[in-house]
Amino acid sequence: MAVDDTVLEAVRTRIGTESAHELGTITALMIRRYARAIGESNPLYYDTEFARGCGHPDIIAPPNLVTAVSAWDEGPAEDGLRSDGVPTAALQDLPTEGVRVMGGGEDIEFHAPIPAGTTLTERSAMVGAELTHGSKGPVIVVRYRHEFVAADGRVLLTSTRKVLLR
Repeated sequence: MAVDDTVLEAVRTRIGTESAHELGTITALMIRRYARAIGESNPLYYDTEFARGCGHPDIIAPPNLVTAVSAWDEGPAEDGLRSDGVPTAALQDLPTEGVRVMGGGEDIEFHAPIPAGTTLTERSAMVGAELTHGSKGPVIVVRYRHEFVAADGRVLLTSTRKVLLR
């Protein structure tokens, strides 16, 4: 099925719908493992005393750690994935049968460092959808806003992700 104005209007019915879920506590072990995985050597991500000397309560997460995690649980079983690998639950209520789903980029705004021991909630909302035309035909660009919020209510990071439906 090709995307068109009918699919776009169905997608747009979800604009403004918000959700929130607890991500849990960002641990020092998570931070160190992620920093190693991306080849990071900054002592802020490994050395508690160094981080404290820089004014942080503990080591801090590399800036994109929380946005790089695609699932904060064990993830779905194979029968919970589409043929393109996208979890079916991620696209709930969207008319994506026969539509290819792809990542379209992300803008990230960093508000404050995330030290080990921070408990986070992710608040998400679809904020827009538009039909454009690419070299291979029509594409719907869907934008989602994600806020990563500390237990005290401070927004530590905001990301805007684009998802392409073709």
